[in-house]
Amino acid sequence: MVFQIQRISDVGTSNPIVARMTIGIMEIIDFSTLDKDRKENLKVNCFKIMNLLTLAEKTAKPILEEIAQIKEEIKAKGIKTQSFGRCVDVPSSIRIEDSRAFIKYAKQVLHEIAENINIIYNKKFDGSHFHKIRNYFVLEFGEKSALAKLLSEDQGWIKQIIDLRNEDEHPKTGKPFVNNINVEPNGNGEFTIFLPTFFNGMQIGSALEVFSHNLLTFAEEIIISSLAEKFFPAIATIYEIPEADRDPASSIRFRVGLKEGTKL
Repeated sequence: MVFQIQRISDVGTSNPIVARMTIGIMEIIDFSTLDKDRKENLKVNCFKIMNLLTLAEKTAKPILEEIAQIKEEIKAKGIKTQSFGRCVDVPSSIRIEDSRAFIKYAKQVLHEIAENINIIYNKKFDGSHFHKIRNYFVLEFGEKSALAKLLSEDQGWIKQIIDLRNEDEHPKTGKPFVNNINVEPNGNGEFTIFLPTFFNGMQIGSALEVFSHNLLTFAEEIIISSLAEKFFPAIATIYEIPEADRDPASSIRFRVGLKEGTKL
């Protein structure tokens, strides 16, 4: 028998996504009261989420860098014109079409986050219907429970991702999915610059930044809130490490600790 060794990723624990969705969250899963099979299934799914988030990050990075570079060039050199101002050289973001791939990965992450809830609570929720997941847990634990509050507070940006993906897969608006940079004269030789947007007017650059942050945070907090409701030892608590105190080599966000006043 020949053993095969194969590298499956080019990112390590210095990447916050990897550190937080593997080392950090898996320590918390191990400390929970879930049975062995559910713990293992949850770990496998967190690994899927980690891979999807790193793919999304790699997709977003060149888009954001290109937009930032264009903004700097406009700031330094202004907008160029030809034919005595009758023709405008409009800057172009070549990579904005790649935002479709980011949205695809983002929706897949949401699907796997819902699957984590399914594993923990033995349910069959669909990641495209987080409002239904929220409604269930509001009834189950009350609207003031950590899990219900989290699911309620995050409905807005979740719906934005799903709406974007739905329009990309099944266009209904008749509008281009992405709009490149636009320049409009506003008199006195000056111009108003419109950065790339999705079909609904949302700026692509800021949306990718917000979605990237929210997806990682949501993936962690859903597991923690789900486990904390009924699958964690009474003597234990989960605490957040301040960002300034996190180890750059493995910047995990959450750790398990004993509740204050616990005696061993």
